[in-house]
Amino acid sequence: MRKMAHWLVGGLLIGATFSTQATILVTPFLGYTGGGHVADGNGETYDINPEMSYALSIEAPLDSGKIGLFYSYQSTELKQLSNSADIHYLQFQSSIDYPISPRWQTYLGLGLGGSYTDVDWVDKKLGFSASAFAGLKYEFSDRITLNAQLRWLGTVVDNDTTGACTLPTSDDSRCVIQFDTSWMNQFQSNVGFQFRL
Repeated sequence: MRKMAHWLVGGLLIGATFSTQATILVTPFLGYTGGGHVADGNGETYDINPEMSYALSIEAPLDSGKIGLFYSYQSTELKQLSNSADIHYLQFQSSIDYPISPRWQTYLGLGLGGSYTDVDWVDKKLGFSASAFAGLKYEFSDRITLNAQLRWLGTVVDNDTTGACTLPTSDDSRCVIQFDTSWMNQFQSNVGFQFRL
């Protein structure tokens, strides 16, 4: 977690240094993220609960699009189990804008970076991540824009280690879980206001 925080702070400081004269676009998002599951020793799978998520993008305009950083956080747990999961993404992203009217725009983009999967059943919590996203924006003014997007997030996860879980039965049965593959897909919907600074 500390490494992710250092990346974010470092990226913000570098971005602020290079962009003292440039326009910066800051978009806090409120969203909903779902996807991902684990398996136990008996082959049973348990989904990660879809939950509310929070995200922040800090970007700069470039030609007909934008480049910048994207951070996302989701706190959730496994369905039918009491194991918690906090999932963080930090990515460098780029997008292209497609104006459809004076105030409306659509956009498409890609992101690459890292993830921090804070769960108690893995040893390696850091992994490579990628994303693809599409969105729609409505410009209220030169400084404020409503921004809605759909995003696919994929990350490498540690499926070599296992951890204990407690089944929701009356006899307190124990189980052993792990990610069932080395790649986890999640899908996210976000809505936020973009502020031009």
